Amino acid sequence: MAVLSTGPIENNPVNGTRPTQSVTVKIENKDVASTATVTIQGYMLNGSRTLYANETFTLAPNDVATKNYYSNFSFDFVIIFTGVSTGNLAASLWGKSSTGALVTAHRLVTSELVGSEASVIGVTGATGATGTTGANGLTGATGLTGGTGATGVTGATGLTGATGVTGGTGATGATGANGATGATGLTGATGVTGETGPSGGPEGATGATGATGTTGVTGVTGATGATGTTGATGATGVTGATGTTGATGATGFAGATGATGVTGATGVTGATGTVLPDPFQVYVQAGAVGGNGTQASPFATIQQGVTAVSPNGTVYIMGGTYAITANIGINKAGVTIKGFPNTLIILQAAVIVFTVTGSGVTIDGLTITSDNPYAVEFIQVAGTNHTIINNVIYGPPQAGPSSGWVVNRGLVSAANNMTNLIMRNNVFYSLRQPAYFNQNATGEVINNIVYNTRGFVNDRAVMVFSGNAWGSPVNAVDIALLVGTITGPPFDPLTDLSANNSTATIQDSR
Repeated sequence: MAVLSTGPIENNPVNGTRPTQSVTVKIENKDVASTATVTIQGYMLNGSRTLYANETFTLAPNDVATKNYYSNFSFDFVIIFTGVSTGNLAASLWGKSSTGALVTAHRLVTSELVGSEASVIGVTGATGATGTTGANGLTGATGLTGGTGATGVTGATGLTGATGVTGGTGATGATGANGATGATGLTGATGVTGETGPSGGPEGATGATGATGTTGVTGVTGATGATGTTGATGATGVTGATGTTGATGATGFAGATGATGVTGATGVTGATGTVLPDPFQVYVQAGAVGGNGTQASPFATIQQGVTAVSPNGTVYIMGGTYAITANIGINKAGVTIKGFPNTLIILQAAVIVFTVTGSGVTIDGLTITSDNPYAVEFIQVAGTNHTIINNVIYGPPQAGPSSGWVVNRGLVSAANNMTNLIMRNNVFYSLRQPAYFNQNATGEVINNIVYNTRGFVNDRAVMVFSGNAWGSPVNAVDIALLVGTITGPPFDPLTDLSANNSTATIQDSR
């Protein structure tokens, strides 16, 4: 027996969405003579290690099998082989996004799986005789020279030397002799300054300007002295005498300063503005009080959010527990109901949680259950182009075989009134049925995980099933085709339908 394991794989949300939504496991039996028995076990890692996928199948010599499993959580896969030696086995695991794109971080090939080097368990045979040592092989080519190492750290800059002494200023040359200055005339007396007018008014009106005093008479300018005769040796002429300075006029009296006006009172500060609600992005938070639908002030109930949102808008259901006792109708085109992590919706009455009509409605990322088994579905769908994606829907435990359980269902389509439904990457368990598709319904059921139910029921609908997987406890049947359902594609041949859905068990009552 050989055992390969991925080990625990983290798949934490990025911007509210986990990178890997589904896992593809590819198994190869390279033995040309022996058949391998393969068991694949998938574990959900959410605080505990919970087995949710457990599938066993045989793999013929030189054959390959591909299996798909839902994985919108952190996970661990174990692959167990019997009947074939480790050297003839190969396995790989690929994480895929909701669009089917490969998630490189969650790609594991045989050499990366835990236990791939020495995982064969059983009785060890006797050691054979040592064979003759073969001739030495040729010396391999010299490997490439390694890259140049990183440049070392630059040393610290040395100290700056002292600044040199500045040289002294040279002596100033001699100034030539001035000619004689004439006598200065007398300065007239300064006129009297008028009084300053009084200040007035609350704002302090400017007082009247006092009268300008009379300008004193300007004194007579003295005559300029004659320039002395230049001597033969350039002697400086005699400086003329300086005229007498006139007396300064008396300064006028300053007018009295007016009183300062009273400062007006400061106006009242206006109220702080608020963020207006956006009808295309409405938020709901369990336990909120008096909100207006913004993220800072959310509504308290999902029904308030659905009532307030505009067509093509989104109602964000923030983390918390929401008790439901009345039906929530969604009939606005293009509306999305988007659950935050840790959002739990608990039905507490015999009513349908969501009734979806109109067109283009999306329900994404919710966890829905009930406190008791009720004979109603959790979601009823009518109209066109709706999407049910990334939800976990389960019922409370019921005793006895599933044939006697209360008929609680994950989803039911309205008869003759539902087309082009997409159900993708959901988990359904502990229900009578994950979904019941009534007459003339059309759509696709892709990459869902279902266990402990009586399986999908197709009652004269035309639904395409692909990539769905089945956990443990197993379903009574995985897909049931009731009387009146068409023959041919997309259901026939039944062997292909089973193979394309993880070897599904099909009940054909047509």
